[in-house]
Amino acid sequence: MPWITLVAVLLASSPVAAESEPELVPPKIAVVVAGDPDETLRNTAAFIEEEAVLAGMETPTDPALRAAMRGEPAREEDGLERLRAIRRSLGLDPRKDQASYRRMGLIAGADALVVVRRQGSILVEVFDVAAAQFYEGVLEFDTSDADSRTAFITSRAEQAQLRWSQPPPPPAAAKGLEINAPEQREDESRAKKRWKKAWPYVVVGALLAGGVTYLIIDRRRAPETGIPLLRFRPGEQ
Repeated sequence: MPWITLVAVLLASSPVAAESEPELVPPKIAVVVAGDPDETLRNTAAFIEEEAVLAGMETPTDPALRAAMRGEPAREEDGLERLRAIRRSLGLDPRKDQASYRRMGLIAGADALVVVRRQGSILVEVFDVAAAQFYEGVLEFDTSDADSRTAFITSRAEQAQLRWSQPPPPPAAAKGLEINAPEQREDESRAKKRWKKAWPYVVVGALLAGGVTYLIIDRRRAPETGIPLLRFRPGEQ
């Protein structure tokens, strides 16, 4: 064996070479039943979950949590009532409940949610937890097979997993603060504040002054009435 080939073999089998290869972590998904969790939908969700595990994906380790997301009733106190309440609040249109799906995904620690719902037939969709959005495309369960379902879910779950490693968006630029603003602006702002406080009194005063003036002018212009009336009191002359 030439010495170059021997060195290459030794380097490939060395701990340094093994440590340089990044460890691939499979994406984690959780299956959610939206709408009335009848037995067919719950069984379908459990079946899809088994297919995902066989395909190499991870699911929540807590069986009670997985059951709660499928809509199965609680058999004992497990502290998942909040999760069940969120699942029960899901409506017919998944895109109106994106905040609820995101909360469920964060509770499950999942990269993506596989949503199973009934709209005539049983439909399957994938929700990106980090982006809080649904991926395009809906899979009809009855007309699909295991390979198409696995490919449909895996491609979207892997993309959702990569989104967590993306850097967060830059913060919004703060507006510049003016230092040592001109005194004229301060005077104007003070005058505006004073005017805001004083204008109701100015208006009331103007109305009162106008009313008094009107009474004086009207009294001066009023003609004298006819013969004054006398009021007689009994017993007086």
